[in-house]
Amino acid sequence: MMSSAEENDVLSDVEADDPVHIDIKTPESISAEKFKELLAELDRERIAREAAENSKNDLQVSFNRLKVLCHEAIKKRDECSRQRDEAVSGKEEALSKLDSVSKELKEEIKLKEEALRQKGEVLKQLEDVEKAREATRVEMETGSSMLVSGTEKISRKVSIYKDFGGSGLPKSNKYSGLPAVAYSVIKRTNDIVEELVKQIESSVKARNEARELVDHRNYEIAIEVSQLEATIGGLREEVAKKSEEIENLKHSIDEKNGKMSELEREFFEKQGTIESELSRLRLLVNEYESKLETQKPLLIDQLNLVSSIHDEMCKAMKIVDTKKSSELSESLFLAQESNEENIRASLAGMESIYELIKIVVEKTRDSIEDKTREVKSLSETITQLVNEKEQIGSLLRSTLSKRSSVDLSSKTNQLFKVAENGLKEAGIDYKFSKFQPSKGKLGTEESEEDEVYSLASALENIIKQSQLEIIELKHSVEELRKESSLYKEHVDSQAKELNQLRQHVEELEEKERVANENVEGLMMDISSAEEEIMRWKVAAQQEAAAGQAVEQEYVAQLAAVRQELEEARQAVTDSEKKLKFKEETAEAAMIARDAAEKSLKLADMRTSRLRDRVEELTRQLDELDTRGSNRSETHQESANEMELSEPLL
Repeated sequence: MMSSAEENDVLSDVEADDPVHIDIKTPESISAEKFKELLAELDRERIAREAAENSKNDLQVSFNRLKVLCHEAIKKRDECSRQRDEAVSGKEEALSKLDSVSKELKEEIKLKEEALRQKGEVLKQLEDVEKAREATRVEMETGSSMLVSGTEKISRKVSIYKDFGGSGLPKSNKYSGLPAVAYSVIKRTNDIVEELVKQIESSVKARNEARELVDHRNYEIAIEVSQLEATIGGLREEVAKKSEEIENLKHSIDEKNGKMSELEREFFEKQGTIESELSRLRLLVNEYESKLETQKPLLIDQLNLVSSIHDEMCKAMKIVDTKKSSELSESLFLAQESNEENIRASLAGMESIYELIKIVVEKTRDSIEDKTREVKSLSETITQLVNEKEQIGSLLRSTLSKRSSVDLSSKTNQLFKVAENGLKEAGIDYKFSKFQPSKGKLGTEESEEDEVYSLASALENIIKQSQLEIIELKHSVEELRKESSLYKEHVDSQAKELNQLRQHVEELEEKERVANENVEGLMMDISSAEEEIMRWKVAAQQEAAAGQAVEQEYVAQLAAVRQELEEARQAVTDSEKKLKFKEETAEAAMIARDAAEKSLKLADMRTSRLRDRVEELTRQLDELDTRGSNRSETHQESANEMELSEPLL
């Protein structure tokens, strides 16, 4: 009786202990402070566990007492030994089943921890997806504005052929948004290309007509030159005849040398005045030459500066593109003897610097586009991880809901029933129903404590991993932004240098034009002086002819012969002048033909450049269309994945 009273007291003590409720929180609500609170709760649970272990020891003592009673009953009743052995074997089977149940519980706890961790990752990836969607929307808006502005710039450049900016870009009734902008840009580029093709065809036609005219004019000039050569041959024969007559009249001319000496003296006086004028003009020419010599060091310094700029641009090109660095040549813009050669060398250096700057700008633009592609690839991987997290979270929720419906105490209840049946067969009427709640409570407490510890460790690992991943992603994004800003600054500085070089080239062209005008003025002055000398000579000859007219009839005949000789010479000179004029016109025609061919070549180059530019624009539009289609496909795929994951959720 005392033993039964003690057992009842022990059972009442165990029943009086209420189970400690453990609040398992989701990863969304866990923070640093809540984590500390969770650790405090874990300490309290540890204390409660110690109290439960003490109560378990008490129960073990009472169980030992019961066991002694069972042994005494077995000794009194030997015929019940067989039933006792069966009860012991049933007990062993129950223990093995209990071990299997504990293993299954551990596996379920591990699955629960993994599900919670993946749920946190899925939530984080959802936030990244929202950010990526906003970024893509901004990129689409900026891309459409860039397309519209680029098309307007191109239409302004081509406005010399046709005005495209009056009514703006063409509208589309079928599309809207970015496809509408792409449609309008493609429509405008098609119009521009058609207009350029028309201009090219007209220029080719004009070039062919100009070539035909030049060939026809060259043929006419050749015919006129052959006629002039024939007339010059006849005049030379006449001059030879007249020279023979002059030799016969030399004896009579000697008698008149006295009078001619006076005329020659006057002629020499006039010639002296003309020579003084020529010396004055020579002084002017020397002054201009000295000015050009003073400008020569400036041109040499400018040429050296151009060569240094070319070397720096070559270094920049080697930094930007290592593949084309071997193709670049060193600066060969050395100082020459004449100013014209220095100016040409400087202009050639400016042109090569301009080409290098264009290449450097294109390479920097390509590198910036590569960086943007890397950023987009990172954003795509983030969206893929977010989708995987969503799927894992849905699977974990389904497993947790199934696990919550499992009754863990069913096997222990079966064990107690088997024990009661064995005691009844042995003749002892005893109930284990009073121990079932206490043992269930202890089992739940131990399992919940294990779950709390594993949950805390899993949450700590998840938080650390997520923080490390966030820091690495932030560093990578900051590095990409810095590199893009550096590339943009480099492009802006090169654009400024390009504008300065253009201004410098314009200044050099203006200086060259002024120098050419000065040289032309000097040549005109020299030609006017030579014409003045010729006029003085003609005047002296006329005076000599007038003095000879006063002489006798013989002298009159001599004057007539000389006059005829002078007329023949004048005809010869006129024919020579005409011949020179024809040669000059032929040379001018050849120069004009060369200039026309050069202009046609330049027109062909410009049309090829415009055609390349149009092809580049069409290629960019195709890339934008493909990007837009790819983005729509990725959005469609994400939407399909969300629709597939909704039943799981």
